[in-house]
Order: sequence, then structure tokens, then C-alpha cells
Amino acid sequence: MNRVSEGRALPGSSPFAFLWAAQFLSQFGDSIFQVAFIWLVLDLTGSKTLTGAAAAVAYLPSLLFGIGAGFLIDRWNRRAVMAWADLARALLLVLGSWLLFEGRLNAAGLAAIAFGMATAAVLFNPARDSLLPELVPAARLPSANAWIQLSQQAAWLAGPLAAGGVIAAGSVRAAFPFCAALFACSFALLLFLRGVGRAHRGEGPQPGLARDFLDGMREILADRTLVLLLLLTALDNLFIMGPSLMLVVLVRDTLHLDASAFAIAESAFGVGMILGSLVVGRVLGKARQGWVLLWAIALDGFTFVPLYFCRSFTYLYAALLIHSIVIPFITVTRPVILQRVIPPARLGRVFSLVNFTVFGVTAISVGLAGMVLDRITAPEMYAAIGILGGLTGLLGMMSRRLREL
Repeated sequence: MNRVSEGRALPGSSPFAFLWAAQFLSQFGDSIFQVAFIWLVLDLTGSKTLTGAAAAVAYLPSLLFGIGAGFLIDRWNRRAVMAWADLARALLLVLGSWLLFEGRLNAAGLAAIAFGMATAAVLFNPARDSLLPELVPAARLPSANAWIQLSQQAAWLAGPLAAGGVIAAGSVRAAFPFCAALFACSFALLLFLRGVGRAHRGEGPQPGLARDFLDGMREILADRTLVLLLLLTALDNLFIMGPSLMLVVLVRDTLHLDASAFAIAESAFGVGMILGSLVVGRVLGKARQGWVLLWAIALDGFTFVPLYFCRSFTYLYAALLIHSIVIPFITVTRPVILQRVIPPARLGRVFSLVNFTVFGVTAISVGLAGMVLDRITAPEMYAAIGILGGLTGLLGMMSRRLREL
């Protein structure tokens, strides 16, 4: 049962304000870490294949733990899960900072830290999305999800810009302690978010974890609409996510620019997604959500095709900005649909399964992208995956079940 029966899903309303602020700080730290991590690995190894492999390792926790994490989130206090996940990330980055400044951190060590960071995210992200219906009434979920996504996009904008400033002022290594402080602040905010996180749990005794897992998986697999949505999500991310994370190759090898330019280019994702988030909440109130999601998936792919002609930083920034406006129409619409059709007690496992699909497939996608980039140029790769990603959305439109969501 939803604990909130009235109120606004805006950053001025408590306890939503604490969740919103913690989400921003956590994503801010993660966005800076991603810029520093990918650049350091490429700089240390000089190999696109090894860089892709290291990035893939950082996404393996979603494949290894993604499904099981959801069943734990449905049994535990969701607010506590988020808090302890961010404390773990803060401690990991404190360790990484010490190793970096001592000169003892190599590419394998960086990948290990990224693996730990991603393991915490496997718990944090689904717990956040599952907690949201407890904090706001159902009628406000589209607005609340849009604001949560807006905090992510603001972080993805501020993160690369901050990373660029840190890199320009000192070195890439200085980004690690800065990120650790951000995760520690998120942990502190979540400690103040008291009295929430348990409403999804029933009053009676819970079944054993093994039985709960098996019954839950049967229930999910029996929902054909959910299975179709997950398959479409997996296919879209197989084409799109790896090349998105390997943008560093386009910046360094095609445009011949430095780490600061890469960080600024990454900020285009934040600007575009903020603009998209400001619009998507209104669109969802007027249009069928299934159609919005499918068209967004198609455009998510097709808007990458113009990168084939990219030969200047200005062109790159403009193309990424246009591409990024589409992304919130996926990342906001999908959770709104799930929060509407899935019972609250099952949301943790469903969002973990989505997380598994998105980030687990990303591990495969980024590894493949690294190997592809050792054989063709970055502009050629973006043209090919843009077409394939766009066709994925058009394929989804053939399903009546998805169109009518």
C-alpha cells in the first residue's frame, strides 16, 4: 500500500526531496568516475580492445547479480539498501585514490574498482525505482520519475564538466577523492530519509529465498508483455550502449582531442536529457505510453547515424545533444509503465531484471564495440549501430501488446 496519499512529487516535498538530492549526488559521483575510469584505462593500455574489455568488466555485476539482487531488495528496507550501497562506493574510491597517488593502480585494479562500483549500483538503482511509489501517490508517478531522471541528467551534465575542470586543474587521478566525497554525502542524506522503505513487505512470514526466487521468476516469465518489453530493451541496448560508452575513441582518434574535450563532449548527454525530461512528463499525460516508448527507442538509434559525418567538436556536441533529448522518453516512460502494472511487492525484482537487461547487455555491447573499433573507424561504427538501433524500435511497433501499454 502506498504510504503517501497526497502531496507533490517535486524536490520541495519531503521525503521525496531527500531521495532527489541523494540521487543527484550519487549520479554526479558516478558520472565523474566513468569519465576518469575510461580515460585512465585507455591511457594506461593504449588498446581499444582492452579498454572495451575493462569497461565490460565494470558492467558484469549486472549479469552476475542483477536478477538475484531484486529479490533481496523486495525483502529488505529499500532505503537502507541505497544508503549502504553508496557508503560502499565511497570507501572503494578512497582505496582507489590512495592506490592511484601511490602509483600502484594498474588497468586490472581500475577494472576491479569499477566492478565493485557497479555491484553497488546493481542494488542502488532498482531500490530507488522501487521506493518511489511509496513516497508519492500513483497519479504523480510520471512527474516524480521525470524529476528523478532530471536529477540523473543534471548529474551527467555537471559530472563531465566537473571532471573536465578537475583534469584541467590537476590530473585525472584527482577525480577519485572528489567522487568519494559525493557518495559519502549521498549516504548521509539517505540516513535522514527515515520511516520509509518497508511498506512493500507483508505482515506475515516471508517464504524462503529459494522458493521466492523460483515463484517470482515463474510469475515474470508468464507475463508475455513484460517479457517482450525486456527483450526489446536488451536488443536496443546491445546496439546502442557499447558505442555510447566508447565515445572516447571518436574524440581521441577521429577528432584528435584530449581528456578535457572528452569530458565536455560527455556533458552534451546531460544537457539533452535535461531538455527531454522537462517535456516527457507532459507528453506521457496525453499520449499512449507504449507508443512513446517505441518511437523513442527508434529515434535513440537513428539519431546516432549523423555521427558518421562528424569531423569537428561543434558538430559532435550538437549531434549528441539531439540524440540525448530522446533518452528520457525511454528512461522515464519505462519505469512509469512498470510502476503502473507491477504490484509494489514485486517491483524490486522487476526493476532489477530491467537493470540486468540494460547493464548486463551493456557489458556485452561495450566489449563488442571495442573489438569492432579495432577494425573500422568510429564514424563507421556509429552509422551502422544507429541504423540497427532504429530498426529495433520499428520492430517493437509490430507488437500490439507493446503498442497498447
